[in-house]
Amino acid sequence: MTARLPIFVLVFCLVLIASPSRAVDFQDLPEIPLSSQRDDLSLLGRSSFLVDPEGVLSLDAALRSDGWEPATEASRKRGLTSAKFWMRFAVVNDTAVPRELVVTHDVGRLTDFAIFTISPDGQVDRRAFDAMQAYEDRPLAYAGAAVAFTVPAGERREVVARFGNDHAIPIHLNLMLWSERGFEHHSVTSTAFFVFWIGCLATAASFWLLYGIFMRQARMVVYAVYMSAVASTYVIFSGVGLQLLFPGNSWLQHLGFDWSVFMLTAAAYEFVRRHLDLERLHPRHNTVLRVAVGFYATAALLALPAQAPVIETPLTFFALMTMPFHLTWLSWIAWRSDGLKYASWMAFGWGLVSLSTLLTASVTAYFVPYLAISHIILVRLVFIGIVIESLLLSASLAQWLRGQEVRRIAAETAASRDSLTGLLNRRGFEAHVHHLKRTGLWPGKLWLVLIDLDRFKDINDTYSHAAGDGVLTHFASMLRREFRANDVTARFGGEEFILLFEAETEEAARSAADRVRQRFADTPTRYDGFKIGHTLSAGLVRVGNSPDEDEATLIAMADAALYAAKKAGRNQVRAYSDLDEIEGQGQPTPGKVVDLTSLSSAAKARS
Repeated sequence: MTARLPIFVLVFCLVLIASPSRAVDFQDLPEIPLSSQRDDLSLLGRSSFLVDPEGVLSLDAALRSDGWEPATEASRKRGLTSAKFWMRFAVVNDTAVPRELVVTHDVGRLTDFAIFTISPDGQVDRRAFDAMQAYEDRPLAYAGAAVAFTVPAGERREVVARFGNDHAIPIHLNLMLWSERGFEHHSVTSTAFFVFWIGCLATAASFWLLYGIFMRQARMVVYAVYMSAVASTYVIFSGVGLQLLFPGNSWLQHLGFDWSVFMLTAAAYEFVRRHLDLERLHPRHNTVLRVAVGFYATAALLALPAQAPVIETPLTFFALMTMPFHLTWLSWIAWRSDGLKYASWMAFGWGLVSLSTLLTASVTAYFVPYLAISHIILVRLVFIGIVIESLLLSASLAQWLRGQEVRRIAAETAASRDSLTGLLNRRGFEAHVHHLKRTGLWPGKLWLVLIDLDRFKDINDTYSHAAGDGVLTHFASMLRREFRANDVTARFGGEEFILLFEAETEEAARSAADRVRQRFADTPTRYDGFKIGHTLSAGLVRVGNSPDEDEATLIAMADAALYAAKKAGRNQVRAYSDLDEIEGQGQPTPGKVVDLTSLSSAAKARS
């Protein structure tokens, strides 16, 4: 170990000797010739910078300081700080006309941003940007921090920029130098970017708000509040919305965006709490989220009158860093553990926001020299991530709504089906008849058959009621095989069934009904080692034969034909047209409306 020590010392000394000095003479800075200047030029590599931790240096004191360092990509990110920064560079107008230039910083709400231009005779021209100035009163029609200055033809100017914030924010050194044409293009494209994405959020928020109100779904209303708060945050943060909508109301700019961040955080927690059904599935998580909702909602209300950025900014940073990760975790649990498929969209959406906010925090709030990504690109990355996340959350809501609809249809189907046989019940039959009438398919070529199983009480008494149930399910299976899917097969109660199907003639309809009768008689039911023989009787009527085409009257007519089949010895099909007269037989008269609930008891009497 002792022998290696001189080697390490020697290497360390060589590194120190080889390292270039960080001090830079202002006169040694490369001049920026305007004849070859790009429309957008980063000042990194063309300027030097000075850190003013206390923010007390004057221009003269700053220029006399020996703390200037080259502004390079490695020194771009300055982390989370309230220090002031000075940058200086030189431009020479080697053209024949005066040139207007614009210096911008993409942190739009800087409390201090000033440009000093120094002419060769030592005259200083100071121009400053005021983030709280109404947009209509600003020298430049731009939402962000920007100052313009002019360089006369053939002259040189030394330019010093001072910028910083009164409270700690993520800041960087990447000032941009624009030509007049380049700045106009940048202003338009930047405005268009934020307007488009804010418009997407506002439109989606309006849709879910109205839909949630009409459908009385609180989770949708809360989701709309979340997206509205996101849109409000970017309106204020970018300044674009205020610039276009309220250019003369500077007091709106003083409100800041901390309150809207707190509001979106509270709304996000409340939406997830409701949407993932945490109150039922995870009571402890539900309690934690209730506390978070109350805390951030209170913070949002207090932030509006308090205007205390020293407290609000760290809390805002904490909310933006913790909330997406927390909600990603809860969504993952709901998806993978609780089986909520619609939570997968939420897991991906919040995961995307988590990654983008983590990248932004790593690059802007901390000094990460090897990631040369501008602040505005990171802000836009997070913004796009949040918009995509809102679409994924909308997909989650849509999938949840689809699940609700599927369950509703399943419940309606279950309510319209007989639990034993799986055929339609009386409610399902009436709903189907209503559908046929509404679509104009009634009466058409429809025929109605009323069926009663012969001596079914004897089967129950002889073989047990379970055996009787087996006969009913056997008959229901046979009906499904014999008739098409669009034909109506229903159990009206007990051993009574009803069929509704199309046939060209009475002979074809009678043949179909008789085929069922014959098949039922030829295929006894096997139950518990027994072969249970059985027969049925049926009454047939053409739907169009009813004077008023009323289903109750038709059933009464079919019941009359069924009674005739029973009276003639059972195990046969009789059509209503076979009857010479109905009156005097104790049966309902055609055209008379009857109570359908009486048919089952009448069938038992016929058995």
